[in-house]
Amino acid sequence: MRVVVSAVKGAGKTTAIKFVKERKKDIGIITVGDFFAEEYKRRNLKRDEGDKAVSKEEHEKIQRDIFKRIGREIEKYDNVIIDTNLFFLKSEGYFPGLPEYALREIKPDVIVVMEYKPEFILKRREKDRERIGRERSAALTLHGIEEEQSIQKHYAFVASGLTGCTVIILKRYETEKVEFEHNKKNAEEILNLFK
Repeated sequence: MRVVVSAVKGAGKTTAIKFVKERKKDIGIITVGDFFAEEYKRRNLKRDEGDKAVSKEEHEKIQRDIFKRIGREIEKYDNVIIDTNLFFLKSEGYFPGLPEYALREIKPDVIVVMEYKPEFILKRREKDRERIGRERSAALTLHGIEEEQSIQKHYAFVASGLTGCTVIILKRYETEKVEFEHNKKNAEEILNLFK
C-alpha cells in the first residue's frame, strides 16, 4: 500500500506520521521535504528558502530527479507513507507538489489530506518562526491558510483523476482536549488503511 499524506505547511502532518510509525514499525516513511532540503543545502539555501529562491524551471528539474530517486526507494517497502505537500508557493504562483511525472514514479493508492482549523495552523507557523526561526513559504493570515487548504484539495483530486487513487480528507476542526489529539486521531485513520 502506498499512501501519500499531505497537509499545508505547519499543520503537523509529520507529527501524525510519527505516531503511525510508533504503532506500525514496518511501514516505510519517505519524507519528500528531506530530499529537497538536501538539494537546497547544496545551493546554500535553508529548507524553506528554496521554494521561492529556485525558479520554476529549476524546481521542475530538481523535482523530476527527486521523484525518480523516491520511486526507487518506494520499491523497498510493501507499505509506505510518502510525506509531502500537494503544492508549493513559488514566486511565479502555485506549483504542484505531485505533478504527473511524480505520480508516475510513486503510483499512490490513496492520498490523505489533513485539514485543520486555520487558527491552529497559524499558531503553529508563528511558533515555528519565533522558536526555531523557521520561515515557511506559506501564508501568515487566516484567509491565506483557508485558501491553501482549499487549493490543497483541488490538487489532491487532480492527482486522483490522473492515477485512479482515492482521496481521504481528515478534518480536525474541533478543539483538542489533550496535546496532539488531532494528530493521534489522524494517525489512527491512516493506520486503518494498512489493515
